[in-house]
Amino acid sequence: MADIVNAQAVAFCNQKVRKMADLLSAAYYSALVINDEWNATGMSGLIPNTADVVVDGSVTDGRPPLTGAKATNIIVRAQELIADMEATSNAKLNTVLQVRVNGGAHF
Repeated sequence: MADIVNAQAVAFCNQKVRKMADLLSAAYYSALVINDEWNATGMSGLIPNTADVVVDGSVTDGRPPLTGAKATNIIVRAQELIADMEATSNAKLNTVLQVRVNGGAHF
């Protein structure tokens, strides 16, 4: 097979494909961190899966209000991401890690 040398293709790979792999990798590793912390600190007891609002200043600064249920849903999305990436012997995760340059957890 011939190497891909087209300048537009190379630029796309360097500027978009590798960046996307970094973002996917960061999302996966961040999901691991937040899930571990959620479980280790018993956050589900402190942030119940209810319509109760988290009083975080969002009312005054324009952010959308956050409820316990909305926070819980984000943890569930993180858990789903982990499961999806790790399914079938890490099949999806491995395709991301083969291309990423950076992409560690964001916290």
